[in-house]
Amino acid sequence: MIGLLWRLGATSVLCLAMITVYTTINEHPYARTTVTMPSWVPFCPTFAVPYVAMLFFTWVAPITLEDTRRFWACLLAMACAYLLIMPWWIVIPTTLPRPPMPLGWWAGAYRGIVRMDVPNNVMPCAHGMGPIVAAWFIGRDRPTWRWPLVGILALGLPSIALIWQHRPIDIVFGGMAAAVGIAAGESLSRGRQTQNVGSAGETERSLSAMEKAQQVGMSSGVNGQGQSEGLRAAD
Repeated sequence: MIGLLWRLGATSVLCLAMITVYTTINEHPYARTTVTMPSWVPFCPTFAVPYVAMLFFTWVAPITLEDTRRFWACLLAMACAYLLIMPWWIVIPTTLPRPPMPLGWWAGAYRGIVRMDVPNNVMPCAHGMGPIVAAWFIGRDRPTWRWPLVGILALGLPSIALIWQHRPIDIVFGGMAAAVGIAAGESLSRGRQTQNVGSAGETERSLSAMEKAQQVGMSSGVNGQGQSEGLRAAD
């Protein structure tokens, strides 16, 4: 239980930091370039539900990682990918006009997004980065979860475009940043594993040397005792 709580605390700190930076840039009065959604992308506000669920997935999913080394590698991957994405919101500020507000109870989640999130920081998309990174490391840690994770991404990633938060190309750029972050996290994970293996090998060699020394000492003691008994018998 304690392990889950400190992992949740670590993911909360990272997610809060990313959201704070995103909101600060999103609400800054930059001169933004207006981009348009491709005509072939439909507007489906009901997909706001999986869109919001992706936020919670990024926050909570990493705590299911059993391997501590892989958990930290996952958070490092998210941080690296975010640092690749975030500067572009400042260098090339963008905004994406939203379609008219839909009516009906089924669009309630979408209306909540509109109230809280100004449609800026369009390119690249950071919203899909966290779920991609989390799914990768969880799939490595828990192989039996891989297909459900694929299903989550197959539903969640298209929702980003279907509610017109980001264009498909923005999601692709975010996925590329996620891939770079994953590579950095895997590098850290392998480096620590090699270090642990090396330390284990040194410990094993030390124990083996100690055992050999004890055996030699015991053998010398036995030989010395035998010689002493032989001398007493001769006398």
